[in-house]
Amino acid sequence: MKQNRRSRGFILTLKGWDKLQASITKADLTDNAQLGFSLEELSSRMGLALHTVSRIQGRSEPIDKSSLQSAFAAFGLELCEEDYTRPNPPNELEVRGAYPQYDWGEAPSVSVFYGRSVELVQLREWVLEEQCRLVALLGIGGIGKSTLAVKLGLEIQTEFEVVVWRSRRSLQNAPPVEEILTSILQFLLWALRKEIAIAQSFDGKVSKLMECLMNHRCLLILDNVETILLSGDRAGQCRPGYEGYDRLLKCLREVPHRSCVLLTSREKPREMIPLEGEKTGVRSLQLKGLNPTEGRQLFEQKGQFAGTERDWQVLIEHYGGNPLALKMVASGTQELFNGKIASVLDYVQQGIWIFEDIGDLLESQFNRLSMVQEEVMYWLAIHREPVSLAELAEDIVTSASKRQLPQAIKSLLRRSLVEKSEEYFFLQPVVMEYTTQRLLDRVKKLGNGVLGIGHRA
Repeated sequence: MKQNRRSRGFILTLKGWDKLQASITKADLTDNAQLGFSLEELSSRMGLALHTVSRIQGRSEPIDKSSLQSAFAAFGLELCEEDYTRPNPPNELEVRGAYPQYDWGEAPSVSVFYGRSVELVQLREWVLEEQCRLVALLGIGGIGKSTLAVKLGLEIQTEFEVVVWRSRRSLQNAPPVEEILTSILQFLLWALRKEIAIAQSFDGKVSKLMECLMNHRCLLILDNVETILLSGDRAGQCRPGYEGYDRLLKCLREVPHRSCVLLTSREKPREMIPLEGEKTGVRSLQLKGLNPTEGRQLFEQKGQFAGTERDWQVLIEHYGGNPLALKMVASGTQELFNGKIASVLDYVQQGIWIFEDIGDLLESQFNRLSMVQEEVMYWLAIHREPVSLAELAEDIVTSASKRQLPQAIKSLLRRSLVEKSEEYFFLQPVVMEYTTQRLLDRVKKLGNGVLGIGHRA
């Protein structure tokens, strides 16, 4: 009976889901009320139960067509045939009485989520339409890689038999690759109703994983991959003793399989680069910050704020639209300035560093840099305007550092600390602010006004 009921239900197609979300966003802005409809507000407007609205939004469970029509009608839309579909017909998993299995572990909540519509469309195209087998979400700390990965995964999980998330906490201590493989295989084999007999050898574990990924449609998400990468001269290389991750990534990029492995990282793993391209099944997306409108929506979740449109634009752009930084700034603005944006900008325009939490966020990435990379960061902060490689070369003092400059810039780009426009390189305002403060602290430490660039303190 359960199976028959499920076959009579419908879920929104991605096209239908996008249409509904666009109308909800438009209505939200038009109503000019509190930004962002809550689930309760959607339930009231659609005239549907909370659990029904949740199922419509999540696309994870089928519901009756009339409910979809009510949801669309609430926002002035007509439900068309291309907007909904039946779930996949009964397959082997359903015959065995199981729905697709999802292990989301300690994935972060996405109950508050703004923007990223363009990124979500691009990622869905890569994962579902082009069936890319290896995709990386890259960006500076706090930019929202993990949150976007969860949002994407929840939207498309019904397209996969199994979803496995291995989180920041799972990877933060850089466990041996064999340990991670065992953890993933234990769930995959259980979810696919296969005999849970895991080989002891690394090669045996990789072989079993690839067998699962080739014979079944799985989504594997690895969050915070930079924890297993080496700091210093060359970005993207695995730390000594963790070369097994390189071998695993090489298999995932080279061996054709039906699944998708999604990585999040502050650095692009070296093993992704050789096969990355439009027709190779290997892609990466460099995540930028939220735009001023989206940043303001996120900001105002913290309470009431006062500022002109120009104030908001300057503030959001100064922090690069970084969601985590904006949350910290929002809390600080409430605590220190009673919600007045102009008061924050007074300090920003004087180059005064007032939110130490953001410094902590950047420090962990700065500490991964080699001496030459650190020197380049200081010179970029001193210039304050985009500069070319040739101009940077004129600043570098030693011939050894000059030779390493191209590789240093390449590594800083891969580590998401430096931005590039045409042939010019520059720092985001908040990164420039932090780097400048770090340089000033260095000068004070060395004393006598000696700059000391190019030498460790």
